[in-house]
Amino acid sequence: MHRSGIDLVFHLFQQDGTSGGAMKQRRFPVTLTAIGLLCWPLVAAAAGLEGLQGAWTMDGTDCAETFIKDGAQIRFRDRASSTTTGIIVSGSKIIGSNMSCTAGSVHQEKDHFSVLLDCSDAMMFQSMSASFRVTGQDSFERFAPGFPDMSFKYHRCQL
Repeated sequence: MHRSGIDLVFHLFQQDGTSGGAMKQRRFPVTLTAIGLLCWPLVAAAAGLEGLQGAWTMDGTDCAETFIKDGAQIRFRDRASSTTTGIIVSGSKIIGSNMSCTAGSVHQEKDHFSVLLDCSDAMMFQSMSASFRVTGQDSFERFAPGFPDMSFKYHRCQL
């Protein structure tokens, strides 16, 4: 049976039928464990997206055609273009030319990360998942979890 972190803490506190000292001694480690379990998705999200901060475009696309540097900020040259293949990763936000997403959770698997995204465009909201594999300091590939052979390769833009 799968239990959430809160259910697990509640179950562990109920499990010990004793009162007083034995129960009090168990609370602190159990509480720390529960906090760790509840915070793990945030830690994984930070670790998975930390290395992907910045502007990226698909291989074969020129960064200068996709992005423009405006002071210290990088933005899309033509945000309305439906042919733009770039993304900007800033914190937990992933911004495409016609959609913005927020990474809700990131799970590290063997050689890749899977991200649950909450996305919106001008008309609708949707949740989706994406998987990616870091292939170098300035490159990664995105693929559908069920079809790892079909991937899209991205490179970091140095503007």
